[in-house]
Amino acid sequence: MTKFRLSKMIGFILAIAIIVFAGMMFRIHNDVGIYSAQSQASAAAIAVITPPANTTPTPPTTDALNLPIPFTPQAPTGNWDELHNEACEEAGAIMANAYLTGDKETVIPATRVETEISGLTVWEDKNFGYHLDTTAQETAQMIKGYYGLKATVVQSYTLQDIKDQINLHNVVILPVDGQAIGNPYYKTPGPIYHMLVIRGYSGSTLITDDSGTKHGENYPYAFSTLHAAGADWNHSTNTIDKNKAIMIIVSK
Repeated sequence: MTKFRLSKMIGFILAIAIIVFAGMMFRIHNDVGIYSAQSQASAAAIAVITPPANTTPTPPTTDALNLPIPFTPQAPTGNWDELHNEACEEAGAIMANAYLTGDKETVIPATRVETEISGLTVWEDKNFGYHLDTTAQETAQMIKGYYGLKATVVQSYTLQDIKDQINLHNVVILPVDGQAIGNPYYKTPGPIYHMLVIRGYSGSTLITDDSGTKHGENYPYAFSTLHAAGADWNHSTNTIDKNKAIMIIVSK
C-alpha cells in the first residue's frame, strides 16, 4: 500500500471518529437540557400544589392581656336618673365603638358620652319602640345599626372563648344579673340587669370596664362569678332570665 493511500485511509478513519464523537456530545448536551427542563417543571408543579396559607386569624397564646378600651360610667355626669340607671347597654356600645375606631383616650369625655347615649336611645325608640332594658340580641342589633360594627351573640361561652376574642382584639360584652356579682360600689341591691365590657384577663380573672360605677375602670371579677351570674332580659316577664351564659362579640 502506498504512503498516499495509507494517509488517505487514516484521514478517513479520523473523520469518521470525529463525526461519531460530535454526535455523542450532542446527545449528552440534549439529555442534560431535558433533565434541567424536567427539573424546573417538577419544581413548578410542587409550587403550584403547595396549599395556601391559612387566612383564619389564630389567637396568640398569653397568660394575661388588657386592651386599652376607653372607659365611661353610664352616668358620666353623676346624674343617676331612670335613663342613666338603665344605660349600661348604651355605655357598653359607646366603649366598644371608641376602642374599635382607634380612640386613645383613657376616659371618654362626658359630653360626648351624653350625646351618644341620646343618639342611641333615639335609634332604639325608632327601631324597637323602647330603649330601657334591651336583650343581648337587641343590643347587638343596636351596635350594628348605629355604629356599623359587627356584633355577634354567642351562647354558652367558656373562659377560653373570652380569651380568644380578647387575643384577637375584639370587644366582649357580658349581660349579667348585677345583684349576683358582688360589686361593693353599686347602690344596694345593685342592678338586676347589667352589661359589662370585658377588656382583658389574667389567668381566670376577667378585667372589665364596668359602667355601673365611676370606679369601674379595670375592675376585676372572677370568671366563675360572671359566668354564674349570666342573664338576659325577657320582655315577656319584664325581668331577667337567669343562668344564661351569653356574650356579645363586637369587632370591626
